[in-house]
Amino acid sequence: MRLFEKAAELEKRNLPFAIITITDHEGVVPRKSGRMLVCQNGEHFGSVGGGDVERMALKEAEKALEHGENRNIKVQTGLGVVSMVIDVASAKRRAVIVGYGHVGRAIFDLLYSCGFSIDIVEVGEIKEERAEHIYLAKTAVDALRLATIDRFTAVIVTTRYDENLASLLESSEAFYIGFLASRSRAVRAKKNFFVPMGFDIGAEKPEEIAISVVSEVLMAEKKRSGRSISNESRNAIIVRGTGDLATAVIIRLHNAGYNVLGVDLEKPTQIRRNVSFAEAMYEGKTEVSGVEARRITEPKQRFTLWDEGIVPILADEKLDCLNEVKPVVIVDAIIAKKNLGTYKSMAPLTIALGPGFCAGKDVDVVIETSRGHELASIIREGEAKPNTGIPGIIEGHGEDRVVRAHTSGIWKGVKTFGDEVKKGETIAYIDESPVGATIDGIIRGMLHDGLEVTPGFKVADIDPRGLSVAWWKPSDKARALAGAVLEVVDSFFFIEHLK
Repeated sequence: MRLFEKAAELEKRNLPFAIITITDHEGVVPRKSGRMLVCQNGEHFGSVGGGDVERMALKEAEKALEHGENRNIKVQTGLGVVSMVIDVASAKRRAVIVGYGHVGRAIFDLLYSCGFSIDIVEVGEIKEERAEHIYLAKTAVDALRLATIDRFTAVIVTTRYDENLASLLESSEAFYIGFLASRSRAVRAKKNFFVPMGFDIGAEKPEEIAISVVSEVLMAEKKRSGRSISNESRNAIIVRGTGDLATAVIIRLHNAGYNVLGVDLEKPTQIRRNVSFAEAMYEGKTEVSGVEARRITEPKQRFTLWDEGIVPILADEKLDCLNEVKPVVIVDAIIAKKNLGTYKSMAPLTIALGPGFCAGKDVDVVIETSRGHELASIIREGEAKPNTGIPGIIEGHGEDRVVRAHTSGIWKGVKTFGDEVKKGETIAYIDESPVGATIDGIIRGMLHDGLEVTPGFKVADIDPRGLSVAWWKPSDKARALAGAVLEVVDSFFFIEHLK
């Protein structure tokens, strides 16, 4: 009975604990049944057999509490095996509240109802039976030095902003450090500092301030955006295409905090695959410039990946997902040199990269893709420069740096990205027919193995600059176009916000 009384006491104070239960056994074991409660501080009640069995169970329970995960374990005894389950009753969640006035008490009540164990730091005598610890000292700094602050801890200072307190907390592991302060006292500090703390909801009463602050604490704990869920759902951006230029656009928008869905063919034919999210169509997932993209099979799966900071990629050539996703922005980055079906009526803002579109007619904005002084220009009326059909000149090489199929068949590369090659050297096969390098240089682009090609099909790209080229990074052109798209999108959302 003592075990369950202890569990009730810990639950009342929101303190984490685990219960170990024997579920099965084989051979000769110390106990065939039993339970043991393990506290966060290592204190334990009950028994599952004593000796090595219990020591191993305690060690596993500590790990389970640390990670907040249930687990099944088996412990070998001299002549048998004991099977046990470890149930973690609650996750490690701690808050330290500095100052226990009207606002501090309101925040305490709300955090307590959310399952946080709470320490109070004060300079005068107080009474709060639900608190795990109450630290009292002549100054808040002295009292705070006594508290335990780890990566599971939120520190909420409801007294005035104090440089000494801030300095003490700056080196801590706390996931949230907030000060109740005026806007004029806003400070730049570590990313886990919130000064002044709380969301702008017009809070005035202590209970309203508590809602504002605790919402921000939960946002920081769960690593979420803090934006309105309805706006998060509505403010989706679809980028058509997942090639190297489209990928740079997706990454820039993603890093700016937008929810982006990339759509493309079932089997994209990009050659700069190492810097294209198109690879996710074949491999299931890929990563470019530190951003992960993962293939999804249904549009609704996008929400889970957005929550995890991952870019969802969907095979949807005809944009059948349009009515379900209802994007605010569509970016056509297919770079087909013609309009394959993107129109103004599809979204409040439509953007297209390159020739084939007329801004103000087909789409709202066209981005210039031709290299030169006008590269990445934002065109709100008219068209981009027409396609010349000639690749950009690099060290005197243009069309000859592009490798094209000389016959029909299945493509199979023998060289890969970054490999140095000499003119005429075999870099791939189409069926049994060898494909030679067109110039000296390094492989910068290579078609995915197994695709069927026809004569004239673009299958590889060779850069004559050799090993000096950062072939593993998006190009300067890609980054310039991405910046232009972000400028248009940001200005659109800013104007919408003012309405």
